[in-house]
Amino acid sequence: MNKKLFHSLILVSALLAIAVDFFEYKTLFFFFKPLTTALIILLVFCFRYGGGNSYSNSILMGLFFCLAGDVFLLSSDFFVYGLGSFLIGHLLFLKAFVKERGWYFPLEVVIPLILFGGVLLWLSYPNLERLFIPVVLYMSVIILMSWQGIALNRHSSQKAFQSIGLAVTLFLLSDALIALDKFYFSFSFSGLLVLSTYWTAIFLLAESTTLKG
Repeated sequence: MNKKLFHSLILVSALLAIAVDFFEYKTLFFFFKPLTTALIILLVFCFRYGGGNSYSNSILMGLFFCLAGDVFLLSSDFFVYGLGSFLIGHLLFLKAFVKERGWYFPLEVVIPLILFGGVLLWLSYPNLERLFIPVVLYMSVIILMSWQGIALNRHSSQKAFQSIGLAVTLFLLSDALIALDKFYFSFSFSGLLVLSTYWTAIFLLAESTTLKG
């Protein structure tokens, strides 16, 4: 299948998932949500450059854990399992970034990320209760992953990594929106914002495995 046609298929699935979520067709949402992530995973399988390397393998495994997280988060009863799945996914993305170019420590990147995480934790804290430690652990990992993703973007001229900074920023934003909606206040169109930023993020990560140089 042509790559652009595959991109269109992912977009259609994502738009359908967002639409059925907005109109509260739960059965259809339970189908289209994991389907969209599965199609993004399939993008890596079908089009990754050179048939696979350490970077693409780590991204691929991270996406599988995102899919598991998607399924767990279909029910609020499995929120912690979803959180754990995404945490492992972020660790695998972090592994991909660090193994590609090593560790970078730009303070001008990490300080805003820490401040952002601190404000988010402060807003969410009153309603976290027993989830406080898991949420702090998760937030620490995604901030570290975002830091190294942005650093890789800044320190590499390779085409494959040009959108990594945007991808991790959108992932962080998506998770922040989930936290605010669940632990601070529920707001209109949260599903649209969360899903659109999340799928754009993992699409960009998947797409990075298909690009040469």
